Amino acid sequence: MKNSYLLKFTGIMAVAMLCLMQPLGVTASFAQTTTHQDSVRMSWWAHARFGMFIHWGIYAVPAHAEWYMNNGHVPRAVYEKYAKEFDPTEFNADTWVKIAKNAGMKYLVITSKHHDGFCMFNTKATDYNVVKDTPWHKDPLKALSAACRRYGIHFGTYYSIMDWHSPYQGASDPNPMHPTYNPTHFKPGKKGAYIKYMKTQLKELITQYHPQIMWFDGGWMEGWTPKDGKGIYDYLRKLDPRLIINNRLTGAGDYETPEQQIPPNGIPGHYWETCMTINNDWGYNAADSDYKSSETLIRNLIDIASKGGNYLLNVGPTAMGVIPQPEVDRLDTMGAWLRVNGAAIYGTTASPFTTQLPWGRCTQKPGKLFFEVFDWPKDGKLVIHGVHSEPARAFILSDRNRTPLKVSREGDALVVNVPAKEPDTICTVVALDFAGKPVVYNPPVIGPKLKMFLGSTDITISSAPGTEIRYTLDGQPPASSSPVYLRPVTLTRPATVTACYFIDGQPVSGTSSATFTKAEAMPAVSLEDASSGVEYNYYTGEWTSVPDFKDLKPVREAVLPDFRLPKNRALQYYAIEYKAFVYIPESGVYTFYTSSDDGSRLYIGNNLVVDNDGLHGMTEAHGAIALAKGYHPIRVGYFQSQGSDGLEVKCEGPGFGNKPIPIPDTVIYFKR
Repeated sequence: MKNSYLLKFTGIMAVAMLCLMQPLGVTASFAQTTTHQDSVRMSWWAHARFGMFIHWGIYAVPAHAEWYMNNGHVPRAVYEKYAKEFDPTEFNADTWVKIAKNAGMKYLVITSKHHDGFCMFNTKATDYNVVKDTPWHKDPLKALSAACRRYGIHFGTYYSIMDWHSPYQGASDPNPMHPTYNPTHFKPGKKGAYIKYMKTQLKELITQYHPQIMWFDGGWMEGWTPKDGKGIYDYLRKLDPRLIINNRLTGAGDYETPEQQIPPNGIPGHYWETCMTINNDWGYNAADSDYKSSETLIRNLIDIASKGGNYLLNVGPTAMGVIPQPEVDRLDTMGAWLRVNGAAIYGTTASPFTTQLPWGRCTQKPGKLFFEVFDWPKDGKLVIHGVHSEPARAFILSDRNRTPLKVSREGDALVVNVPAKEPDTICTVVALDFAGKPVVYNPPVIGPKLKMFLGSTDITISSAPGTEIRYTLDGQPPASSSPVYLRPVTLTRPATVTACYFIDGQPVSGTSSATFTKAEAMPAVSLEDASSGVEYNYYTGEWTSVPDFKDLKPVREAVLPDFRLPKNRALQYYAIEYKAFVYIPESGVYTFYTSSDDGSRLYIGNNLVVDNDGLHGMTEAHGAIALAKGYHPIRVGYFQSQGSDGLEVKCEGPGFGNKPIPIPDTVIYFKR
């Protein structure tokens, strides 16, 4: 798992960007196209919704979390000595599995080998393992696999492709006294030997412990390719056709794995699972007492289930083999909530609502809608827009008597009368039963996506079978007398478009709204004596936001082909200012994007177009600007604090296409 010294958890609404897996833990979309056979194999996993992640290894001895070997720049020979101190005499597999079961978790995934290369299982491939190289001489995976079978918990193993201890992989900085391992690379001619080593261990894991999940990580190491990942995927699939494999092999995988973040609308069309820590670190860190509240953890689980995903929540046991009590306490609270409300989580599918409800979330089963209410209505009226079907009954899930709640209708909305006092301050579930599949009308989607235009733009509004669309151009809610949308509407001036679905003159959906602005193109500048590339200034220091570079003295100045991070950079505490000119092929509105860890800001001329500033994981932000054909000065500021780093700069618009692409190096110049 990634470095989490400064893991920037942004809460229940955090944005997950799905791009190529880096140390930060954002992921590429390598999940396979789902077939009927896949659906059968994945059925238990999709029903489970909640699992336990366990990061445990000899890094628990120094107690500085799982990336200590890299972040502490510990030489291999020094780090190896922690194995001699690893004697977890208080470990009890049944205790751990009971904690998971009591929390309402349905599966468990434990690290068999993390990035440090130490094997937490009995392997013949290396003596660097828990059975042979510690005074404990026991196999925790064997004990946990058996305990999971006893208690009805599905068992899974984590395996890192990157290996800081392997003789076949080289450190990023091999300084013998102060090494930095991440990202490792294959030593010349050694990839084949390492893949053979991997296959030996993976076969051992499958034949000795019979896991139902194989959870990979570390595929961002240099030299590992999608072809390599697909080869391992196919190898495992032959060993066990029922095995479920995550997407971090690269090249293949059964489900997506956003890390420490919850995608704002899930990942439609894919199985997915958010993995997350209870505090900030994956492995045990004695100094990390920044625990998320039980309320946050429960609402995270609800949020994820409402978007069709699973929640893999991590614990980091101590070197003695004990799961820290603050983590156990929070898991106990989650279990208590699930014992009452689990019907709204297990076996549910994603909400039928395309936007998140303002007061909570929704999950569904055939003939049922579950409304998880975070903000209890003060007036006793729970207003649910867009539900066209009439429920057969409504009740509070925690009410054993299933006392019926009164339901009425106001326009497109169902209004459920609920008690004045909220039954559960963390989350109360209101259940609605229907005779058949409930009909839900989401607000219309108003296009185009780009809300800025030059000259004119054509407005499109999505349709729903059996309805008519009424709209306005002045921001007022549509009425039965408003114009009916039949074809795209051409705008030549700014307007706020609102739209709603109607049946028999009555609204049946919520209202959507979009404001379109008319802009004038920013004039181009002249550019002479230019060369391809981007100038950059590199600075060192500690920041929590992009600094004001004009007051700083750079450590060095150089040129790059594009807005990439230079190879000769520190791992933390630095900033970069990029300066260039971008050639715009034709006048129009362009959208620029930055994905960065930590913060970034993008300017065209003196205009701040993308503000992606602050301490955070790999996060994407974007902004639009109208530009005339020709050259335009572009400037990107970026800073890195602790943890992993990353920067991507993309654009879309006339001449570049209608999907974001990296700004081509053929249109980037600097003044010589």
